[in-house]
Amino acid sequence: MSRISAISEIVRSSQADAALLSGEVDLIYATGETALEGQCVIFADDTAVFITDGRYTEAANAQLIPKGFTVTERSSVIPAMSVVQNLLSERGVQKLLYEDDVLTVQQFAKMREQLRCELLPLSGRIAALRACKSADEVACIVKAQRIAEQALETLYGKLHEGMTEREAAALLNYEMALLGSEKPSFDTILLFGENTSRPHGVPSDRRLRRGDFVLADFGAVCCGYHSDMTRTAAFGTVTDEMRCVYETVLAAQAAAEAVAAEGIPCCEMHKAAAAVISAAGYGEYFTHALGHSVGLEIHESPVAALRCEEPLRNGVVMTDEPGIYIAGRFGVRIEDMLLIDGDTPQNLTKAPKKLRVL
Repeated sequence: MSRISAISEIVRSSQADAALLSGEVDLIYATGETALEGQCVIFADDTAVFITDGRYTEAANAQLIPKGFTVTERSSVIPAMSVVQNLLSERGVQKLLYEDDVLTVQQFAKMREQLRCELLPLSGRIAALRACKSADEVACIVKAQRIAEQALETLYGKLHEGMTEREAAALLNYEMALLGSEKPSFDTILLFGENTSRPHGVPSDRRLRRGDFVLADFGAVCCGYHSDMTRTAAFGTVTDEMRCVYETVLAAQAAAEAVAAEGIPCCEMHKAAAAVISAAGYGEYFTHALGHSVGLEIHESPVAALRCEEPLRNGVVMTDEPGIYIAGRFGVRIEDMLLIDGDTPQNLTKAPKKLRVL
């Protein structure tokens, strides 16, 4: 089923006539293109119209017409909602689905004023559609992940005593860009020493020293799809305590992967990892949910958290990222992406996980 048909089915099942999409992620999903702006109206009869302006008309014609879209160019002096309203009137639309998870209150108020039809919320149904990835979507995530892995290897070869966290993060982002990443998946987390105890720490001017842990949490983007990984390595030397914590986190990650299967509640992954960490005496230092889904957004649903009873479904790409964080001293996180596939997930991450001393 094409994406137009899949969204049309949402329209029909909602007893609506059409859906109006304008959010960046929904537009990328609907069109399969990352560099277009405008509005997309998808009708209950499996037809779709993309409305844009002269900046994007040529690209939209070339990329979308072969996919079954009709492209309408609007003048820069005509408000987009006026063009949408004319289209809806021509097609006799009385009930329109809108992106309640995208629009601001102000945007919704203006749309309600300008569009003369009944507005019904999509209520996350496109996000739910996006949760299970196709083979093509997985291929994009894997391509982004391979870029990230290669960039990390290059960074490891260039780390030196005295380099700052900011410098290392900038170099990692640069290497990903050279390898073809469209942008970093999110603000790269690159931390040294005691700063690694902050799960979402921000790179600073802290300089690298022997005996530091180096924690890198980052990702690349390919065709709009994100990758996400974390690796923790030691620089110069490693203590027995550091090694013990690292091996505990690695065992916790393996435990979560072992229970990841179609149909199990997402929370079971978190419970499996937390049990290993607690048994080792570090339970109070695991301070976040185990993981989240990845796709066109870096954080998607469902999530591998205690609060999430939703069953895992085939096609979900879920991160597995337990951690132990001892404030003021050091932290360890190891993160892979798992594609749920029956009873045994596919690990999309190939970067080595044996503790490395750089």
